[in-house]
Amino acid sequence: MKKITKLIEKGIVHVLIVMMSIILVLATLELGYYLVKNIVFSEYLLLDLDDLMDLFGVFLLVLIGIELLDTIKVYLKENQVHVEVVVLVAIIAIARKIVILKIEELDGETIIGIGVLIVALSIAYYLIKKAGLMICDIDEDDDDKKPTEKKQEKMNPM
Repeated sequence: MKKITKLIEKGIVHVLIVMMSIILVLATLELGYYLVKNIVFSEYLLLDLDDLMDLFGVFLLVLIGIELLDTIKVYLKENQVHVEVVVLVAIIAIARKIVILKIEELDGETIIGIGVLIVALSIAYYLIKKAGLMICDIDEDDDDKKPTEKKQEKMNPM
């Protein structure tokens, strides 16, 4: 039963990689098209500030997609989730949201909430880097073992 589950899981991860790759290619093409279109139809070949902010938003969205694709590939190869990358993707997503938001239209509570999110994610990223907790093993076969047994087994597989 575990082998079937593993095969299904690997199949799903492969499908996710293909779909994410397609999305990234399309998003990159759209970013390029949007950039060229805005430059060609603008006065003096300069971008308007709103168009520039939209372009930055799409650019950061493509960057988030690339980081997610990398995380999925690492999970497929090593069956591990890199916690650092996940927190970094969250930071980039918040940065993207800040770039595309019109801050003058937001109320104070929303701005404070965004600030708290930024601080919390920054602290989490700092602590992850400081502690060296960059990888989270996801291995169903070792769930019943203690962490020390896992470490010893990795160090001495026999």
